[in-house]
Amino acid sequence: MNKFTDDLTLFAEEIDVILKNILEKKITIEGALKEAIHYSSIGSGKRIRGFLTSETAKFFKAKKNHALNVACAIELVHSYSLIHDDLPALDNDALRRNKPSNHIKFSEATAILAGDALQAMAFEILSDSIEDFDSKKQVMLINEFSKKIGSDGMVGGQMIDINSKKSNLSIVEINKMHELKTANLISFSCMAGAIIGNAKDEEIKAFEDYGKNFGIAFQIIDDVLDIVGDKEQIGKTLGKDKINSNKTYLSHFDVEESLKMAEEYCNKAISSINMFEEIPENFINALDFIRFRKF
Repeated sequence: MNKFTDDLTLFAEEIDVILKNILEKKITIEGALKEAIHYSSIGSGKRIRGFLTSETAKFFKAKKNHALNVACAIELVHSYSLIHDDLPALDNDALRRNKPSNHIKFSEATAILAGDALQAMAFEILSDSIEDFDSKKQVMLINEFSKKIGSDGMVGGQMIDINSKKSNLSIVEINKMHELKTANLISFSCMAGAIIGNAKDEEIKAFEDYGKNFGIAFQIIDDVLDIVGDKEQIGKTLGKDKINSNKTYLSHFDVEESLKMAEEYCNKAISSINMFEEIPENFINALDFIRFRKF
């Protein structure tokens, strides 16, 4: 486990350097917008999504620079989603990653525009010309990315979450919300590495399923941590799900039962990639990493 956390930390440091260079190169406008973009996208977050892209690409022997390029795009979209998620119109959270949320540090209007800019920049990065990178793969990545984070993906999951505050959701509906809102970006992170590495269709699907199950387990554990977690470790305000009437696994089950459900999804994630003779250690360790997040 220590090797995994060391690998993840080194990856996060590498991605931060690359992202800082990208932002400095691509953002020419000065002022609050540039500051807000940097504030939420550099030097914070564990980078688990980009790391999974890198590890999957490595498994299929893809070029590292190709994987890092896609990982940067994914991390920018994740940053944009968090900025918007914290807004008063959505979760109304004043704390993110142990510092004031973007709209608290700057303004609501600036935060909205910073999120918009990060999403646009992610697609700019994906479509940039890269040496020895097949344009057909680029189009496939952009297409899949768009679907995973759009109205039938991450944004759609957010809409279910908004609507659920005034109604009850069945556990099936909660699973669907978790899949769209959280797991979709993680499943894309995994399948993207396989696409970059010229994997077969069934291999891409296997890693997509790994990411989906990983993502649902991640969200269940995140919901549990909202009740029993350590604020300093989690880096955000606790108890917000109850305050905002968010529907989670804890709407149906207690903490112990919810954690058992998360464990089932962790097992499903491993089963998804059992078609490979040897499962890379970091895909197993990544699941342990979310299992043992600080309570």
